[in-house]
Amino acid sequence: DHRYESSKAFFLSTSEGNVLHIDLRSKGKVTFNQAFSERKINTVSLHRDGNVMATAGLTGVVELFDLRKLQSKNSSKKPKSFATQAAGRSINSAYFSPSGTKMITTTQSNTLDILENSHTAKGVIKPMRRIKHDNQTGRWLSTFMARWNPNSFSNKEMFVVGSMSKPRCMELYDCDGDQLSELRGDALTAVASRCCFHPNASKLIVVGGNSSGRVTVAR
Repeated sequence: DHRYESSKAFFLSTSEGNVLHIDLRSKGKVTFNQAFSERKINTVSLHRDGNVMATAGLTGVVELFDLRKLQSKNSSKKPKSFATQAAGRSINSAYFSPSGTKMITTTQSNTLDILENSHTAKGVIKPMRRIKHDNQTGRWLSTFMARWNPNSFSNKEMFVVGSMSKPRCMELYDCDGDQLSELRGDALTAVASRCCFHPNASKLIVVGGNSSGRVTVAR
């Protein structure tokens, strides 16, 4: 939860469709427990304004909620979303970019969908860009989840995602959906299902982890 400078508070989602807020400053107190879906929620993303939350999971729909309009912080009744984006099949992840102007969703429909200004949208949202991407990792590998770089090294934000391509690689894209590069190397011998950026502001560092517990660092 970026609203707290100490980074000691965070959101998590459950397989029952709830979203919880945990405050480690209060010995792990649950300060928020709200039902947002009837099915498993894979990811929760809070917009930089601190008011809009996006959920995505097995329903195959990204839903956006205004936290200011929730009637209760602890309810089993699902609130109404103000905007949605349907992907067809289940959604592995949906994350706002650091600026909040874009959102990247990774879907089991084999796409990476980029949404623009979804936090101000109403009703059904259509992606500004849909990238065809093989996201079928199979039952033995963790699913792909595209993640934004928390820092900017150019005028455009960027994100990283794993790849089923051979030789094995991690793929970098800019916020418009144009591929920047494929990170390869002798150390990357398996599918890096989960990838992210190191929060180093002075150097681009990408980290990928595979389902065997091996982590590869690309600098």
